[in-house]
Amino acid sequence: MRGNIFSPEYLISNGIAAVLLLLTFTRPATARSLLCILFTGAAFFNGIAAFMHPEWYLSYADIAAIPSYERIINGAFSRHITAYVLTIAIGQLSIGIFIGSKGWLQKTALAGAVVFLLAISPLGAGAAFPCTIILAAACVVLLFKHSNETLPEIFNSRVLKHRRPIGLAYPL
Repeated sequence: MRGNIFSPEYLISNGIAAVLLLLTFTRPATARSLLCILFTGAAFFNGIAAFMHPEWYLSYADIAAIPSYERIINGAFSRHITAYVLTIAIGQLSIGIFIGSKGWLQKTALAGAVVFLLAISPLGAGAAFPCTIILAAACVVLLFKHSNETLPEIFNSRVLKHRRPIGLAYPL
């Protein structure tokens, strides 16, 4: 694997992934929220970068862990970068939104996240490997956690329920 695996970004990414995996066992709603933010943020970043700096994505060929990914990036991907990256960004946005839902939408989004994270892991250091494997494991744990509430419902029931309305802080 090529790339600097001791860069601060690499170490921080893997540290955050490890914390997120631990949160899936202790605070699954928080882990779901963080995954929503992660995937939604990645979607917006990739969507903007696909138009502004599509050449950035070609650098992944130099640090891919397996030769077939290098060939794909330097082949068809290099001729249609914006289309490929926008497709990926739409998938990331869908995952980010639907991890916050409940039922089959949530399960489908988590399964999609696992597939996506495992698919980008051969990018090696470019995907902060093993960060993607750790995050995929977190998604698998959440797949088997029982959740009947959307993230907004959880937020409303846990946070807003305990707030006093403005103006009623002091009784008359």
